[in-house]
Amino acid sequence: MIAWPTGVNQTILAETTGTIPTRVIRDTMRSGKEKKRLSSSSIPDTFPVVMRFTLSEWEIFKAWFKFSLRGGLLNFAFPAIAGTGTGEYEILSDLAWSQLGANTVKVTMTWRSIE
Repeated sequence: MIAWPTGVNQTILAETTGTIPTRVIRDTMRSGKEKKRLSSSSIPDTFPVVMRFTLSEWEIFKAWFKFSLRGGLLNFAFPAIAGTGTGEYEILSDLAWSQLGANTVKVTMTWRSIE
């Protein structure tokens, strides 16, 4: 598992929220009855994450994402979002960023907890 990049803060902003998806597939049979089933036996927790980086942290984070995580292909270690210790996560979405000030960047992405 890849370690979080050195020199980059680990603060997730309060704007971060989470959802637990149902992952139910509904099919209508020829008889007209509805059939329900799970799309997967494991239901991953996915949630949007919002972080604020300085420009130097942002440059380190971008390089780490591109080269260490191979653009989101690999998982990484991060302090557990819910609980204690360290959790394993993957980044599911593109990194969306916006300039907040002369030296600050706001980054939004979607993570999935690996259990």
